[in-house]
Amino acid sequence: MGIIRLMVYEVRHIKKSEWPLLEDFLYEAIYVPEGFEGEVPRSVIYDDPKCRAAFVGFGSLPDDRAVVTELDGEVVGACWVRTTDEYGHIDDETPSFSISLRKPHRGYGIGTVMMRILLDELYEAGYKRASLSVQKENAALRLYERLGFRIVGDGFDETEWLMTCRLGHACGLAFRRLTREDVPVFVEMRVSQLLEEGANESVDLRPALRDYYARHLADETFVSWLALDGSEIVATSGISIVEKPPYFGCPTGKIGLVSSMYTAPPYRREGIARDLLCRVVDEARARSCGVVQITASDAGVPLYRPLGFTHNDNFMQLAL
Repeated sequence: MGIIRLMVYEVRHIKKSEWPLLEDFLYEAIYVPEGFEGEVPRSVIYDDPKCRAAFVGFGSLPDDRAVVTELDGEVVGACWVRTTDEYGHIDDETPSFSISLRKPHRGYGIGTVMMRILLDELYEAGYKRASLSVQKENAALRLYERLGFRIVGDGFDETEWLMTCRLGHACGLAFRRLTREDVPVFVEMRVSQLLEEGANESVDLRPALRDYYARHLADETFVSWLALDGSEIVATSGISIVEKPPYFGCPTGKIGLVSSMYTAPPYRREGIARDLLCRVVDEARARSCGVVQITASDAGVPLYRPLGFTHNDNFMQLAL
């Protein structure tokens, strides 16, 4: 990647002599909520092992990469990635981002330029995705979303989001509705989901599932959005539109029942399920549903809660 010049700023690769600056920039990057008074003690970046993992020993690992922004001979911003156990870390195959700019230099698009350089480099180097964590109240969330990062759940705790970006073509996986021609593959993915969730395959569900999807796709009481990597379906979703007598909590009587939220293992924790869920919820809204319901696995709760889903402790079921 060549040098990029932005106004009078120069964005370039970090020099070895500048590696110690990452410690300063990590401290600069600490999110301070609006209304906070006082000064954050510098000791926090040393006392917290996840903070230390972001800068200690930088340059010693093959996955360490960084660019900086220079103005009039002074480094005013830095963006770097590592696969150490820092905030935003997912696994040893996924570099996680840190980014920081001195306050007077924020808001000029410099962070976008630095992140794009590293995202392109990571893709060219063969990485499949990147990750980061961000405080939920931090306005930088919008920047990350514009760059293709998607929320995949809570980060280290409930105050932050964990986000991932699928590199190269992956930020633009194809999304479309389920068709009759897709049903055989869709059925197999549904069975895989049920078995993965611990169901006992006591009967062959495939004929019944094929019949259900054929009938309800035809009358549009079942809608599904799919994610595709090329021609391969890699994630599914679904919503059934049902009616019951109207009640005060749902005056239309129409309810959307979410099902088939399944993502193939290599594509998980990349925000695909969240994207698909938003699409089927929009389908329910367009059909005047007053409520959307879902039976959530423990793994699914972090996905559903940020979208506004809440637990209903009154739900009971009788098996017939």
